[in-house]
Amino acid sequence: MYYKKGFAVFAVALSIGAFILLGSSALNPAECAEQSYDVTACVSMDMTPLVQSQEITIVTFDGKGIMRSNNGGKVFDNCTVHTQGIHVFEGKKGTIYSYMKYLDPEGDFVIFRHTQSPGEKAATTTIVMGTGKWKGITGGGKATRITKGKPVAAGTVQFCNIHKGTFTLPK
Repeated sequence: MYYKKGFAVFAVALSIGAFILLGSSALNPAECAEQSYDVTACVSMDMTPLVQSQEITIVTFDGKGIMRSNNGGKVFDNCTVHTQGIHVFEGKKGTIYSYMKYLDPEGDFVIFRHTQSPGEKAATTTIVMGTGKWKGITGGGKATRITKGKPVAAGTVQFCNIHKGTFTLPK
């Protein structure tokens, strides 16, 4: 009987020890759980027309800006932003294809792909890759324009978007 009790106590102690050891790394939900982001990105873009006609207008763009977090998590807060892409208008219907680089203050970055089809109020974003602490990141969300200013110079556009979504980092 003592042997069984002693073994049971040993097994429980071993289980607790394993949980403590693994709980601080492999089982830590913060390391592999889905997390959310909610940021405002304000960008100034240079626009370069490729072709302009009644049938089709194709404009490339290259923009730079900065992000601020909208929630307490501060994910992507103070990231600088570089975006490049193309805006295609067939008649009055516009489609956007672009890539955006979020560069964090430590020098690591995340690349997002943005697509927006005619009639959609928000662009769909997909995380393509990340470096440093963002290596292996997956996820995405939506980017919605919240304001657009009068162009400060010919061939430019200035605006702010809200980017909301989720991401997961590997352990």
